[in-house]
Amino acid sequence: MSTTLPDPPAQPVVGDRPYRTGKNPWLVPLVALTGITALGDVVFMALIPSLIPSLVAGVVLTLVGIALVRRRPRAAVVVLGLTSAVLLLAGLAFLSSHLAHPGSPIDFLHAVLAIAGRALAVVAAVGAWRGATTSGARRLAAAALGLAGAAVAVSGVATLMTDGEAARDGDIPVAIAGSQFPEVVAVEQGQTLHLDNQDVFRHTFTVPDTELDVDLPATTAARALVDLPPGSYDVICDIAGHEHMTAVLEVR
Repeated sequence: MSTTLPDPPAQPVVGDRPYRTGKNPWLVPLVALTGITALGDVVFMALIPSLIPSLVAGVVLTLVGIALVRRRPRAAVVVLGLTSAVLLLAGLAFLSSHLAHPGSPIDFLHAVLAIAGRALAVVAAVGAWRGATTSGARRLAAAALGLAGAAVAVSGVATLMTDGEAARDGDIPVAIAGSQFPEVVAVEQGQTLHLDNQDVFRHTFTVPDTELDVDLPATTAARALVDLPPGSYDVICDIAGHEHMTAVLEVR
């Protein structure tokens, strides 16, 4: 007499208990990537120091998503995935400009973390939603670690190779600190400014529609010859998000 064995139980899908208790291998990299990226945003805003509304909203939504992982994993995947995707698209134009300046490590590493971290988080969210294989999650985690190590190494080498210029006799000192220029910079035509960027992130000293456009990596100084006709000129920092940095250059 033959015995008919019962059919094996169906594989758990999103929302079942095994998903909630961490058996979906993509939840760990998803939580790690979004949590580390949010922490990076908090550190970046503390160093500026300034609150950026979109980043604050992203941090709050990330905390909500992480809090939902154990009890409402399906909702957590949606919150974390959509938050990462929206912030990635919204900040891509602003952040990508910093990738060309690894000698300013705060700007560079935050840009790498925000762009690559959120892009990988979106991949992890898709993997978690679909219940993809464990090997895929492991490859994603390895890629994230490798990219992080490479970014730190590149920025470290570039920072060591970035030298500032010392002031010379007759230079007009201009200190840039707290993301602020002096209100007025007065100089004789043909004199040289010694621009000292005391901040931990990059600035520029730019006079629009002229050739006076000086890039100032973090915590470095540069000399700039003022070869402009006498008059008053607006000075800006030509970096997205630094629009509040303005000054007047008085050339006598």
